[in-house]
Amino acid sequence: MKSRFGPAGAAVLAALILIPSVEAQEPSTAAAEDIEALRREIQELRAQVQALQEQVVSLAGSGGAAAAPAAAGAPGAPRPAETPPPVPSPVGTAPPARSQGLLNPAISAVFQTIGNASLSHENDASGFDLSEAEVAFQSVVDPYARVDLFLSFPAGETPEVEEGFVTTLALPASLQLKAGRFKSAFGKWNTLHTHAFFSVERPNALVNFFGEESLTSDGLSLSWLIPNPWGLYLDSITEVGTELEGVSFNGSRRNLTYLEHLSGFFNTSQNSTFEVGLTASRGRTGPSASLLAATSGLVLIPHDELDSAVQGIDLTYKWKPLQLNVYRSFLWQTEVLRSRRHIDTLTPSLTLTPDTLSSLGGYSYVEWQLVKRWRIGARYDLSGLPYDERARESAGSGVVRFQPSEFQELRLQFKRTRRNEEAALVLDADRDDNQIFFEWIPVIGAHGAHKY
Repeated sequence: MKSRFGPAGAAVLAALILIPSVEAQEPSTAAAEDIEALRREIQELRAQVQALQEQVVSLAGSGGAAAAPAAAGAPGAPRPAETPPPVPSPVGTAPPARSQGLLNPAISAVFQTIGNASLSHENDASGFDLSEAEVAFQSVVDPYARVDLFLSFPAGETPEVEEGFVTTLALPASLQLKAGRFKSAFGKWNTLHTHAFFSVERPNALVNFFGEESLTSDGLSLSWLIPNPWGLYLDSITEVGTELEGVSFNGSRRNLTYLEHLSGFFNTSQNSTFEVGLTASRGRTGPSASLLAATSGLVLIPHDELDSAVQGIDLTYKWKPLQLNVYRSFLWQTEVLRSRRHIDTLTPSLTLTPDTLSSLGGYSYVEWQLVKRWRIGARYDLSGLPYDERARESAGSGVVRFQPSEFQELRLQFKRTRRNEEAALVLDADRDDNQIFFEWIPVIGAHGAHKY
C-alpha cells in the first residue's frame, strides 16, 4: 500500500520528531555547565581560605597546634557543619601553651648622648658622653603575669638593674600587684625613665628631695581602679618596700618605706584632659653629711634612724585636638613637694638636740607642639633642701625638642640657675650659673609605650 505522505510530508514528520529531542537536550547541557562553574568557584574559594589560614598560622607562630584549622579548609576536608564541636576543658586544667611568637621577649635598647657646658664658669662635667644606655626585656609569662626588666649602663659606672618587676594580669576586683624593683609612684616625673623626660635633666626639686636618680623601691606595689558612680578614672597605688639610697630615705638599717598615691583623671572636653594626684610617703633617714662632719671629732653619735616624710601634689592638663592630634598639642604639668623630717641639731654648747625641719620644692612645665615633629617648652624650678631650711635655689629653662619619628629625638635646653649663699655652700656650686644641654636619643627594638 502506498504511503499517504510525499517527500514534503516526510520532512515535516521528521522535524516534528527531532524538535522535542533537541529541546530536551539544551536545558540539560546548560545545567551541567552551571554546575561545573560553581564547582570551580568553590575550589577557588577553598584554595583562598587555605592560603589565608596558612598566613595566620605563620604570623601567629603557633606551629602544629594551629595547623589543624588550616587543614580543615583544604580541598577534600569535611565541611564545617560536619566537624564535631570542641570538648570543653575540665575546670582547673592548665591554660593553653604559649605560642612560639611569645617565647622570645620583646627586646629594645635606648641610647642617650648628652653634651653639657656651663656658659658662666668652668665645669669639670662639661663635654659629651654616652650618658646612659638602657636595654629592656619585656614579655608575658602566661595569661596571669608579665615581666619587665630594664638594665641600665651609665657612663663610667657599674651596670645595674634600673627596674625589674613582675606584674599580675588577672586579679579580680580591678586589682594589680607588682613585685620587684620599680620607680615609686610619687607624682608624675619620678616614674619616668630619663629618655622619656620632657627636658634633658630632671627638675631641681626632685634632685634635692630624692637624689640624682628617681625614688626607687625594692618591694610590692598594689594598684586598684576604684569603682565609682560617676564613671571617672580613679586610681589608688599602695607601695611598701626598701628605698634605694637617697636623700629623704636613707636609713642605715634598710627600713621599710610606705607610699600611697591617689589620682583622678577627667575629660574636660572632647580634646582635653585634666589629671590630679596626691602622694604621701613615709620612712626613715639618717644624719646629714654636714652634721657628721661637724661631730667627727666629738664624742657625739647622731641618731641614724629618724622619721622622714614627703608629700606631694601633681596637676597635669593636656590638650590634643582630635582632627590634628599629630600636629598640635599643649601640655601643662606642675608638682609641689613638701618634706618634713626629724633631725639632730648641734647646739653651740656641743650637744645634740632633736628638731623638725620642713622644706618645700616644685616645678611647673609647659610645652607646645608647633608642628608634627617640633615642640618647645619652658620650665620653672623653685626648691629648698630637706636637710637645710635656709637653702634656696631657683632656675628657669627653655627646651626645644625635635622628633623625626617615634624612635628618635633630639633635645636642646638652656638653663639659668640662681642659689642663695647657703645653697651654694651646701651643694658646693656657684651662686649663678648658665648651662646649655644637648641630647640625642635613638631607640631600637620593640620599646613599649609610656603611660599617657
